[in-house]
Amino acid sequence: MRHSRILFSALIAFFALSISQLPAQPSHTPAKPGSLHCLWKVQGDSNVVYLLGSIHLLRESDYPLPQVMDSAFTNSQIAVFEMDIDKANDPAASLALLSKATLPEGKTLHDVLPEKVYNSFSNHVQEVGMSMMIFDSMKPGMAIMMLDAMELVKLGANPEYGEDEHFFKLAKDGGRKIVALETLDFQLGLMLSFEGQDEELYLEKSLEEMDNEKKEYNEMVAAWKTGNAAALEKMLNEMRTDAPAVFKKLVSDRTASWVPTVDDLLHGSQNAIIIVGAGHLVGPDGMVELLKKQGFKVTQL
Repeated sequence: MRHSRILFSALIAFFALSISQLPAQPSHTPAKPGSLHCLWKVQGDSNVVYLLGSIHLLRESDYPLPQVMDSAFTNSQIAVFEMDIDKANDPAASLALLSKATLPEGKTLHDVLPEKVYNSFSNHVQEVGMSMMIFDSMKPGMAIMMLDAMELVKLGANPEYGEDEHFFKLAKDGGRKIVALETLDFQLGLMLSFEGQDEELYLEKSLEEMDNEKKEYNEMVAAWKTGNAAALEKMLNEMRTDAPAVFKKLVSDRTASWVPTVDDLLHGSQNAIIIVGAGHLVGPDGMVELLKKQGFKVTQL
């Protein structure tokens, strides 16, 4: 489930960090013979649809991207993204959404979190050099996203260097048709919808992952660079067994809800590239397997 938290952390980073606009990076690293990438080609009726697994926050050092990713994008007339990136970059819309993530007046994070979870959260806040006052009025889902954004930024990760933002800029500049699979309201509402035991479990697992953030983030990026689907599945979707109800809500239900859009594209006349979190593509209920079960020919590039 790490990829879902990274997506929402990227969303919060878009909202909360004053990051200057960075130029789109060149995307022409030659592929090594026999190497694979987090990229799949799906053969449609008379077109192709590419599935590109995204790491939503990357580092400047992760660029340029492999040539095969750039080629897939260049060969596509339609660009599909997991979220509405234009809206995420709109300060007014961002502030309106953030206002929904505030606790009722008079309530604090300490009031709504179990003592054990609150203490763990406080320790992480201190480690990133921030004050708990920043988080006190936030709903737990927002607080964990904000904290994770700070953890990742501390490692040099940045939403402006994420694949989503990189290719969105290219798509917009190139006049391509752009499709968003989900609205920002839906995504934020999803993260704020957990209650009771599910919320506590989600927070506990997220904080546990943050304990090894640097090591696991580096391993995740390494697996993404080599197209190691098995490793990505293990790292990104560990909550499949640890917290199945949370995983279903955050990952598998969302992946399944995108299938009709992908199916429509595969029966269209134009090529398309779909750029979503890598965890949505791998595993038994990932997009790759769902499309194979429908009879489509899917090839990893």
